[in-house]
Amino acid sequence: MLAIREMTRRKLQFGLVTGVVTLIAYLVLMVTGLGLGLNQLAGTALLGMDGDFFAYSDRSNLSVIRSQLGEAQVKQIASAPGVQAAAAVGYVAAAVEYRPGEVETAALLGIDLGSIAEPVVIEGRALTPQDRRALLVDRSWASLTGTGVGDTLQVPVGLASEPFEVVGIVNEGSFFFQPAMFLLRESWRAISYRAVDQETPFASVVLLQGKGIEGARGNGWEVVTKDTAFWSIEGVSAQQGTVDALRYMGLLIGAMVIGVFFYVITLQKVALLGVLKAIGASGWYLATQGILQVFLVSVVGTSAAAGLALLTKATLLSAETIPIAFTAGAVLSSTVAVVVAGVLGAALSMRQIGVIDPIIAMQQQQ
Repeated sequence: MLAIREMTRRKLQFGLVTGVVTLIAYLVLMVTGLGLGLNQLAGTALLGMDGDFFAYSDRSNLSVIRSQLGEAQVKQIASAPGVQAAAAVGYVAAAVEYRPGEVETAALLGIDLGSIAEPVVIEGRALTPQDRRALLVDRSWASLTGTGVGDTLQVPVGLASEPFEVVGIVNEGSFFFQPAMFLLRESWRAISYRAVDQETPFASVVLLQGKGIEGARGNGWEVVTKDTAFWSIEGVSAQQGTVDALRYMGLLIGAMVIGVFFYVITLQKVALLGVLKAIGASGWYLATQGILQVFLVSVVGTSAAAGLALLTKATLLSAETIPIAFTAGAVLSSTVAVVVAGVLGAALSMRQIGVIDPIIAMQQQQ
């Protein structure tokens, strides 16, 4: 085949452009992985909860930080039409001391035992009604701080701090860019508000299972889907917009670089293309051979970039503190996007091949 024969004879040129495509595709993949990693930090624990909807205070603007629901509201939400299961969840951010003088922030999530919000314990044991000063910590926190089952953490309660024992490890991820910790909801109320009485908020949000309850409203509350709740987390939408802009810029640069390279290659062989046209080769055939070259270069480059990105994640970026993550769908979509961008970028060169006049091209050869 003409396209492959030319590539084998001009290994250096095509090798260089393949290397450039690899670097561009690698950049696009790493930016995509960064976006996925940051999203996981933003709300893996929220997305992983066993429910499809969340109820917020209607004055919170879908912010779990500002959302406060009373006991009567929680009961009203749980009894709303279409609700099959409900779980009150409290949230507060805290600077937890895991060793004297060493502190890390965490998202403390207050839950009720036996509810759909209770996480699965992968090490240690679950909470019990007597565990007023006990925590389940996410494995990312345990890995970051060296915390294990049986350790004691100092949790701020007002201006003081109180000891909480780690009784179990969970794999729920992060909430609001912080490792998640679970405790009894009554303990959460004491940490968040100190004095607990009838006027103390009962929960921050309510996790719901059911059908046809999206958009439901009541006395001071509203229901949204889990995805809406995730994208309402402060900073997530802006963060994703920045990542998408970087990704699109990388694709644009890739299209321009590949297009310029093949345009230059086409200009260098105008005379030869004219000869081929003079002996019967059609412009369509020559253009398809050029497209095949672009496709092969893009596929080889993006495949190498995918392998390099996964290798980077497995080695240099293996620490959980670095927010890089990949999924099969993200890798596939990014590589396909680079290939498509390369083909579109080289479209000008293919058009140039189609309009070559054999007579003029052969005169340029003389």
